[in-house]
Amino acid sequence: MNVKYRIAAFIYWLLAIYSCSVHAQESALSYSFRHLDLSDGLASNHVSAILQDRKGFIWIASTALQRYDGSNLITIASFDKVPGSIYYDDICLCEDKKGRIWMGAPDNIRYYDPVTSKVKVLKMDMLPVGTGNVYCSHIIQDHAGIIWVTTQEGLYRYDEKGATFVIPAEIPAADRAEMYSAIIEDKAGNLWISGKHGIYMLSADRKHLYHRNNNPLHIPLLYSQTSVKQFFIDSRERLWVAGRLGDTLYCYVPAQNQLKAWPFRINKPPEGNMVTDITEDKDKQIWLATVLGGIYRYDEQSNNFHVNIRANNDDDKRFHYDFEVNCFLNDRDGRLWIGTDRGLNILNPPDRAFHIMDQRDPNAKLPRAEVTDLFQDDLGNIYAGFWGKGFSWLSPSLQLKRQLIAEVPEERGLVWSFAQMPDGKVLVGQENGRLSVFDPKQGKFTAHKHKDLFGDQTLMNILPENDSTVWIGLYKKGLVRWNPVTDTFAVCQNLLNKIRHPITVMDIARQGDSTLWLATSDAGLIRYNHIRQKIESRELFPYGQLSVSNITCLNLLDDTTLIAGTEHGLWVYDIRRHTANPLLINGDLFDEWVLSMLPSGSRGLWFTTPYGFYRFNRRNFGLETFVQTGQIIDNNRKVRRRIVRLADGRLMIGASDHFVVLDTAALKVAPSPPDVTIINFKAMDSSMQLNSLYDKSAPLALNHRQNFINIEFKSLQYHHEAIRYFYQLDGVDEDWVQANGVLVARYTNLPPGNYVFRVRSMNTAGTFSTGVTTLYFNILPAFWQTTWFRLLGLLLVIAVIYTYFRIRIYLIKREARRRTEIEQQIAQLEMKALRAQMNPHFIFNALNSIQAFMMKNETEQALSYLSRFARLIRNVLDNSQQNSITISQEIKMLENYIELEKLRFEDQFDCDIRIDDELDPDYMDIPTMILQPFVENAIWHGLLHKKERGMLRISFTKEIDRILCTIEDNGIGREKAAALRTGDEHHSRGVQITQDRLALYNKRFNLDMTFDIEDLPTGTRVNVWFPLDEE
Repeated sequence: MNVKYRIAAFIYWLLAIYSCSVHAQESALSYSFRHLDLSDGLASNHVSAILQDRKGFIWIASTALQRYDGSNLITIASFDKVPGSIYYDDICLCEDKKGRIWMGAPDNIRYYDPVTSKVKVLKMDMLPVGTGNVYCSHIIQDHAGIIWVTTQEGLYRYDEKGATFVIPAEIPAADRAEMYSAIIEDKAGNLWISGKHGIYMLSADRKHLYHRNNNPLHIPLLYSQTSVKQFFIDSRERLWVAGRLGDTLYCYVPAQNQLKAWPFRINKPPEGNMVTDITEDKDKQIWLATVLGGIYRYDEQSNNFHVNIRANNDDDKRFHYDFEVNCFLNDRDGRLWIGTDRGLNILNPPDRAFHIMDQRDPNAKLPRAEVTDLFQDDLGNIYAGFWGKGFSWLSPSLQLKRQLIAEVPEERGLVWSFAQMPDGKVLVGQENGRLSVFDPKQGKFTAHKHKDLFGDQTLMNILPENDSTVWIGLYKKGLVRWNPVTDTFAVCQNLLNKIRHPITVMDIARQGDSTLWLATSDAGLIRYNHIRQKIESRELFPYGQLSVSNITCLNLLDDTTLIAGTEHGLWVYDIRRHTANPLLINGDLFDEWVLSMLPSGSRGLWFTTPYGFYRFNRRNFGLETFVQTGQIIDNNRKVRRRIVRLADGRLMIGASDHFVVLDTAALKVAPSPPDVTIINFKAMDSSMQLNSLYDKSAPLALNHRQNFINIEFKSLQYHHEAIRYFYQLDGVDEDWVQANGVLVARYTNLPPGNYVFRVRSMNTAGTFSTGVTTLYFNILPAFWQTTWFRLLGLLLVIAVIYTYFRIRIYLIKREARRRTEIEQQIAQLEMKALRAQMNPHFIFNALNSIQAFMMKNETEQALSYLSRFARLIRNVLDNSQQNSITISQEIKMLENYIELEKLRFEDQFDCDIRIDDELDPDYMDIPTMILQPFVENAIWHGLLHKKERGMLRISFTKEIDRILCTIEDNGIGREKAAALRTGDEHHSRGVQITQDRLALYNKRFNLDMTFDIEDLPTGTRVNVWFPLDEE
């Protein structure tokens, strides 16, 4: 053991020789920070861990775990032991391959599952000791998907099946118990683990454990006796180690098996300044966070940390912390997120192509105020106007020569514009109608002008034409011409008279000897002939329902083309055709407020908007945008940000409280915006699990009531670049729908079906996101909307229709059978009636009468009788086949019958048949052979037994809507006839048969035929009623 300790001591001695002490200083580059703290919604200002997940969300651990999307902070879990308590224990975070966010806290370990949107607290295979807390330090997932955690009780491994942390059996218990802090996996799969008094390395196969007492590979890092706050492996596969012992930073280079060390002690006497975190930025530079000393940046060439950024809490764009810096995050866009005890500091590492000139630059020491104008004279001197701070006069090397505030006659130092006269003097336009002449050779003002015709208004721009003509654009006072030779000023009054309202001239472009193009804030583009003092044209730019009248800046590309910057983008004006075409991006208006322009070659120009810095290419009518940070995109106000080309070719651009000098050759074209992330998916105001929406094979299933859908989306970027969004729902949206400001797609009353929602983003240059974010969901139908229900309903309808037709057919057949039966009954009754009328006695008697006539040689009477008998038989047989006959036919048949009976009974009675004049006997029908039985009864049972001569009367009369047939005899009556009747005599059943026939007729033909019998004092009367049919 003594030998090993001697070796270790020797190595540390070598390290002490090799080690580089830290000589840090403020960088010449300007670092500008944004901040996120309690006032923005952070749960606490003490930020101990930051993580960006695979979707792009930022996860922030303070007293709660919060998810940040660039706009909103959503609290996922709380770490407060007591609600409302101030809780400063450190939290560690990790995202596994399933997208779960793991949280290591002092009291437990848990994870948030975005699939279920739930937080799960996990069990540990350990006995609580001390305070009963685990004090989890670090969580990682290795290449095999195993979760490892370090706690105050040592190293643990997560058992996914048992959902608990277990002790890894492959590691000796004594060594495992020492592993309580930082842990990381290298590219080879080895685990580097901090012990309480040294560092361990667990081989990739997890079979070998190396440490200072078992170091066959002689890895110098393993000989150290320090515990480790943080490990970090950079892009060069170097292992950086933040050691607690001596506040020393180590860098182990595996390829050379070399170790470097830097002690981080500050102040005199030395004070502890432990390194708390390590990261690498987009330029592959190493950054350190320390407890007291702020953050450091490593310089590869000098092998030292030359940049040290300390706290400056009084400057809203400087680094903020009180005592400690806790953690780093290098996000996917290259920004550094720094967690401190004053919230989050967000740093976009400055691009060396951008040189920021502001009050933070020690060489310039410019005022902190809004930059109103920029200018470079022929001598290379640079002029920067500031709102309320006069102007800065700088050398061509950007060294401040002089800050002129008191010398500016405008009492508030409000400088707005610069221009150079042919004699080299610089004109300085101010507010309140002030114009000054500055001589750069003498370094002082030589004249000040304050004219009443300026109306105490701002000199927006100045355009010297020659020694004797200077054009001045005023705020609300139009255009003024100044002759420096005679020192006379003249207002272009006819310009004001023609427009008839105040005109603000924002910019002036000169064409030829006579034409001035004026950009005005409310009167559009004006072509003014200053020789004729006449407005030759005035243009407003129409686009849809827009009528653009606010022109902010102008640039005359050539004699035929004028570029106009407006509040609604860039417009190309054809001077000859008097037409203006807007800049369109993928068919949509480039709708940004153009602030300033500068030619770029002969076919394009540079221009600025509140959201960026662009180059317009006239050849393809396209737009280029570049990687930009807060150096340019920092101004929410729509004020002028002048672009000036310096003599060395660089550009100078004004911003809110600084200006930027940049080399255009070093600009990087901006990549496509990040793919859109779905922030929230709501169905009937209930949030759904997002992860299941991305799976085409298993889309989210919604019931039929969840058909009101809200989908919230956003490209997760953390700077102020303007982004447009387009979405489409298959089957609902015929084309892509642009989300105008509201990043929510709303759909109502969606019918059941399978849906695919797509969304993509586009930057201002028209570049779409690389991928299209796609969601899959199904709205399940209600049971009455399902196919099986519809088939069942169809079958039911078919069954009902089939049953209906079957019943209908059955009823028709039954009716047919019934009618057949009725017809059979009628036929039988008719046959009975026929038989009743043609009873054998009657036929026998008729034949006997004929025989008697023949025996008496009364041939004529016999022939007459026989003829009538034949006609009667023929009528009966003919009429028996019909349901009805006319009254005249019935009377003929009755007359034949009565004549036969009169011959037979030797003319014992007379007969009288009468018909009402209102009846037409040839066209009015009555049932066949209905009256004959009644006539037969009148003769046989009434008149036959009467000693005197009888009388039979038959009449047909019209009674309203019926026909009344009356059969009346003056015989002996029914009562006497019944007394005289004997069993041997013929019994007529004609009346009963007639009654049955009438009932069948009424039922079959829906008629109302009746009869009644009246007993008279002498004889009998039968009334038979028939319906009257006059058709």
